[in-house]
Amino acid sequence: MWIFFIALPGAILGLNLFLAYAARRLFAAHAKLRAAATALTLGALFLFALAFVGFLMRAHGGGVFGFAWEFLAFAVVPVIYLALWAAAGMLAAKIFPRLARFRWAFAGTGVALVAAVCVLGFRKFERPRVRSFAWNPQEKTFVEQAAGTPKAPGALRVVATADWHLGSRVGRERTERFVALVNAQKPDAVVVAGDLIDGDVAPVEAARLDEALRGIDAPLGVFATLGNHEYFGDLPRERAFIRRAEIRLLRDSRALVADETGAPRLLFVGRDDATNRSRAPVASLLAARPEGVPAFVIDHQPKGAPEAAAAGADFVFCGHTHAGQLWPATWLVGFFNPHVSGAWREAGTLGYVTSGLGLWHIPYRVGSDSELVVIDVL
Repeated sequence: MWIFFIALPGAILGLNLFLAYAARRLFAAHAKLRAAATALTLGALFLFALAFVGFLMRAHGGGVFGFAWEFLAFAVVPVIYLALWAAAGMLAAKIFPRLARFRWAFAGTGVALVAAVCVLGFRKFERPRVRSFAWNPQEKTFVEQAAGTPKAPGALRVVATADWHLGSRVGRERTERFVALVNAQKPDAVVVAGDLIDGDVAPVEAARLDEALRGIDAPLGVFATLGNHEYFGDLPRERAFIRRAEIRLLRDSRALVADETGAPRLLFVGRDDATNRSRAPVASLLAARPEGVPAFVIDHQPKGAPEAAAAGADFVFCGHTHAGQLWPATWLVGFFNPHVSGAWREAGTLGYVTSGLGLWHIPYRVGSDSELVVIDVL
């Protein structure tokens, strides 16, 4: 994790410097435009640096650091993509010198494309898609079905989510929209596989988001596990918030849910996040489980999925990856996780890694989707 927080600022600041260099070359024959482009890119560089300093000082909630932090959220993606576009153009002109005469058209096209990508990326964050599946534990099948498919008679509907990141780009209005989307699926039970809270619980408490979460309508209950972002914050306050939201926190613990007849149908097994290196082995959580009742393991980070499969879990649901969230991170996230997004099968265990409902600070999705997962247990 610390490698990520060291490498990311270095990459962003380096790309910003390269964009400043590319802008100076583009406007080499226009002194005023060159000066303006240089000032703009170096100003962005200063704000990015200020944002990272404020983040390290935990001073990014307001004032000049807060402004820089918000600037980074919306500007970092355009800067990265424009720098990559400029690099592609300079390389092409090096290989094919005659292309240099089209540099203005190339630059204008790049600006237009990056603007379009950002607008579409923001819309993908704002409009989560719903993916629906039918899981048959006895036959060990997990089949996608059309969103909005009515629940089969006798099925148990689980709405599975992760990564709401309340407090980071997700305030009261978005939380209420997420709750409405969950309720529209008519769930019997709801699970949240970690990172419900982004880490700073103060804005979550100030917006009284526990009131919004209590609006989730799930007769068999709402269950959640911790994620790495909860460990970034005040864990006792976060746990108290989760209790007030009437969500049952499964922290190396289990919950047996029954259908309307009282017959046991599903065993939710919630693992503490991998941040806790002394968390219980999943095999101990699966020991002495009720015979014939499938075990649905909820674990924030997919790195624990192979252990759960080896222990004999029937199904494993994870989040954490955001499916990479932004290209080219969508290509890189697989180096750090055994499963990145979507359904997977390992031995006799089925599983799913969701890209999540919310986002960490940067409000774009490029090459990924915000999503809600519906699982009908047959």
